[in-house]
Amino acid sequence: MIQPLITKDEIAQYKQISKTPNNDKINQIINEAQLLDVSVLLGNEFFNKIIKDPSSYTDLLDGGDYIYKDVTYTNYGLKMVIIYYTWARYVMFGSQIDTPFSMVEKLNGDKSQPVSEASKKSAYSTSRDEAFQLWENVRLYLIRTDNPDYKKCKIPPNSRGFRMTKIN
Repeated sequence: MIQPLITKDEIAQYKQISKTPNNDKINQIINEAQLLDVSVLLGNEFFNKIIKDPSSYTDLLDGGDYIYKDVTYTNYGLKMVIIYYTWARYVMFGSQIDTPFSMVEKLNGDKSQPVSEASKKSAYSTSRDEAFQLWENVRLYLIRTDNPDYKKCKIPPNSRGFRMTKIN
């Protein structure tokens, strides 16, 4: 397991998350978000540097103000990007628990009912879109501050924009 760059408490600063003591599940989801969503954005080499020594990247992780061409900008921080990707995965997959008998979905008591699959998918997609918008802010920070580790990455331009087609 890789080192989580965020904690459950940091997630709770931005998103509602239960106060249950099941940290194993949330840590699993944090690692999945870091490995499957964020490492792709940073490139493996840069991502691995951050994982090995996060204290060297506090400005990137925590965010803050910076000046570029005499204008003050705010970097939201890579942690916020990870939080939103984690939240998306948590909403979609957080209720699935492995038992000795098979995978089950944890359901609430008689007074509540599970969230529909359509609602989960909607929240998942929305949070991933929000995470990517936050990433664009962090990416601009890396470019504007001329980060040498990010410049070395050979990441193809992302094409997650809108595509409109006229139907006649």
